[in-house]
Amino acid sequence: MSSIPESLMTRPMATVSTMNIETSVLEPTLINSSFARFVLERKGILDTGSVLKLQVTTADAVGGWLPIKTGIHAAIERAVLRIGSKIVATSDQYSHYQTIRRAFKTTEEKSLKDMVKVGTLDAVAPSPAQDGTIALKDCLYNTGNVTGLPISQYALTDSATTTPEFTIKISELFPMMRNVQLPLYLINEPCSIEVTFRSQTNPQVGVLAGVPAGGATTAAAVVPGSVQFLADYLTYDDDRMGKTASMVMSQQGMVMPYEDVVLTTTQFPAVADPGGAQVTEQQITRDLGLSGMSVKSIVAAIGTDPTTDQLVGLYKSEAFPVDDSVQVRINDRQIYPRELTRVTQKQHQLSQVFNTDISIHSAEYSLTPATDKAQANRPITNAMVSAATTLNGRAQSVLEGSQYFLGFDLTSDTMGAPGSGQRVGQKPIQMLHTLRRTTTSFAARQVKYYAVVEKQMVLRGGQVTVSA
Repeated sequence: MSSIPESLMTRPMATVSTMNIETSVLEPTLINSSFARFVLERKGILDTGSVLKLQVTTADAVGGWLPIKTGIHAAIERAVLRIGSKIVATSDQYSHYQTIRRAFKTTEEKSLKDMVKVGTLDAVAPSPAQDGTIALKDCLYNTGNVTGLPISQYALTDSATTTPEFTIKISELFPMMRNVQLPLYLINEPCSIEVTFRSQTNPQVGVLAGVPAGGATTAAAVVPGSVQFLADYLTYDDDRMGKTASMVMSQQGMVMPYEDVVLTTTQFPAVADPGGAQVTEQQITRDLGLSGMSVKSIVAAIGTDPTTDQLVGLYKSEAFPVDDSVQVRINDRQIYPRELTRVTQKQHQLSQVFNTDISIHSAEYSLTPATDKAQANRPITNAMVSAATTLNGRAQSVLEGSQYFLGFDLTSDTMGAPGSGQRVGQKPIQMLHTLRRTTTSFAARQVKYYAVVEKQMVLRGGQVTVSA
């Protein structure tokens, strides 16, 4: 990264320089309820604080709320950054990945920032029912302290004039934009952002919105007329901008390493119901086609199929009552001396991926605090999430064990510097799972593996080339 000029880095600059910020409100060149395309202007440097603005409405006048762990990110299924005809960065199943990333934000950030900016409602605190459990924190509870309502400013409505507006940063849409900024004034080809939206049709639930009990329809959709991109273009003094241009126009050009995310989707098949207190062990191997790539980390979400959850919705990653085990094999070598089984081991490995501890209640990550250890199938006998509280008639108990993610840090450098990823040979990465199925967890599971890979973009003479 030392070869990249300071003006393109996201960290504070070592030297003081005059900077001008110009914000342009870009209307999409193509827009409908399922897709939008924006073409960026060829000027300045695209700042990572640029945002996508949009609204979601329900089809029923009773309104609703965005999936509480995901917020407005649930509206985005896929995002693509193109330069000319080349795809530079892709975020597939973006909303699931952002749900994972948000688990590492502090409760204060979730409650005081994200609720306002992205419409989430996932901060928890001791239950107002005062029964020793936890419940959603930012709800307006009634006098009986059990029925919660979302704060009206952040609740969805059936009208574009009253439903709230939310924003998504470009650095959230594309991981590459967390580390580098694009010098648009030096790129001769058109730069565009393409966004594919999710929609929710009746009787679907938890894809784009949750609705109060008693509503006539569950349908919800993005409001096409609300979709705009607020692009921040940075310019510095002529000397600094000229030095960046000289590097791009040189014979070797400017090499910009960056990160991208590669998605692999699969399924864990169902098994026969073991019944009673029995446990069935299931061995599963899944291959990730990342041959030839440099991989920095892998995170996995183990969802349910289908989902009927009105709160976490489609973005639930459900824990198992009896702990599963996992091992990773790369280039015929096992990453861990023995497979990971204990919850503390998995949490530690997951924290290594994001360089910070996970910031959710233990009852949300694992079912261990709630289960009876004396019985083989670990039934839930000590629920940690309040069974008494609801969100507008929808039970909050679904939060129990709903944020179970796996993470594997594969870097050789604790700071994750460029070039520290593990180079994968001809054989795919193998994920080895041992599942212990019970009468409450024998159904099929949809699984998503997100691999952060290293790529390079070379900007030479105004033309862009991207590594595979």
